[in-house]
Amino acid sequence: MYHPRKSPPNKILWSIIIAILLLHVVVLAVFGGMTLYEAIRPSNPTFEEPPPLEKIERVKLEYKVRMQEKQAKSARPKQRLQVKSVQNIQMPDVSIQVPTMGSTGNIGRFGEDNFGDLGDDNGLDVGAISVELFDIKAKGEKFLFVIDVERDLMQDSKGGLLTYNVIKEDLTELIMDLPSGVLFNVMLFDEGKLELWRPSLVAATKSNKESFAEWLKPVNSSPTQIGVRNRNYTPKSWNSQFAKDLLGSRWRTGNEVYLVAMGILEQKPDAVYLFSDYLPPMADASYRSEEDIEEAEKNYIDKIEDAGFDSVEEYRAQRDAYAPKIRKRVEAFKAKEAAERKAKGIPPRIYSRGENWSLHSNIEKKLKEEDDDYVPHITKNWIYSTYSEREVKQFFEQLMRLEYDQNSDERPVLNAIIFKGEDEDWSKEQDDAVDDFVDYFQGDYRVLKGLGAIDSEKFQ
Repeated sequence: MYHPRKSPPNKILWSIIIAILLLHVVVLAVFGGMTLYEAIRPSNPTFEEPPPLEKIERVKLEYKVRMQEKQAKSARPKQRLQVKSVQNIQMPDVSIQVPTMGSTGNIGRFGEDNFGDLGDDNGLDVGAISVELFDIKAKGEKFLFVIDVERDLMQDSKGGLLTYNVIKEDLTELIMDLPSGVLFNVMLFDEGKLELWRPSLVAATKSNKESFAEWLKPVNSSPTQIGVRNRNYTPKSWNSQFAKDLLGSRWRTGNEVYLVAMGILEQKPDAVYLFSDYLPPMADASYRSEEDIEEAEKNYIDKIEDAGFDSVEEYRAQRDAYAPKIRKRVEAFKAKEAAERKAKGIPPRIYSRGENWSLHSNIEKKLKEEDDDYVPHITKNWIYSTYSEREVKQFFEQLMRLEYDQNSDERPVLNAIIFKGEDEDWSKEQDDAVDDFVDYFQGDYRVLKGLGAIDSEKFQ
């Protein structure tokens, strides 16, 4: 019987068939998955474009607000406190009016109708309180009191040491009444020198306030204890070129106050009360450039040669040898004056810088007439360059951004109490300068005018 031979399976054919089947399965899986994903994927949300916002010119807006503030401020009459003298102490040829310590009608005590008082929140609470001095209110948790301790504030025209110490005691009372929940510090300044009671603000606890009172008591308490005693505070911002330029002439009024303001900002207070007899506008910063110094030196040499000296060294040697005679005459005059005042019960006279210069000038004139060996005082007339108002404000703007804005803290309010003697002039120019300064720091000011003056005309 015939049996046909079976052919072996074609392996190549089956491999192709299986590969095609696998390819179809993969394609179906991919496209099927994509179809399923598209079916179940949530639709993309659609957003409608909002209507365009109305544009507001920022500069114009700020200008309008500032103008409204200025108009409101100028519409408010600035208060001039006329502090009447209660008691006259009669003395032969000398009239002295000194405020009475216990009176409520003089420089005052803190409280109703006087120097100042705390607001309603004067309990031992934690948080912002309100402090009021001469109708200037300030709220906050951190207070800095800045006191001018220069000799100029103790002139006879302002009442001398007695009046200054009454003011000092009144300030002490205010601080003693601060609630323990707030922080405070006190800064003294004198010709660019700064002294802090504490390195930073501290809690107004009983022990801290008592410590402060003892610290302040000796300040300007006698003719031998005038001005800053311990120069213990150098603000970091004094390392800037702007500050270095001002430090070169720190005795100039504008420069001194700007340097003090740098120290104030680095203490980071909420509110400041600054006590002085003058403040500059925000455009009174001056410095000596290299060209200014060279020109002043050249003029100085010319003056020395015109006076008959061969060199600066020769002049200085002769002037230094003659200087003790001038000092002796000045000391003798002041000693005689002090003895006459003491005999009449008048405190020693505190000479301001200007008064001291006038006294030396008068004695120099007499010596020139009397002494054939007199060596003239040849002064160096310094020349100054100035910073613009824009540059001054730009510096303080950057400093406040550093000390306050980057920490999201509110910028401080700086208020000023200006002391003037009863017969001292207070010009519109001075008033505008103080107003400009405190306005920049969003503060206010009062002029305390009418302090009892010591009549020392006899001793001029």
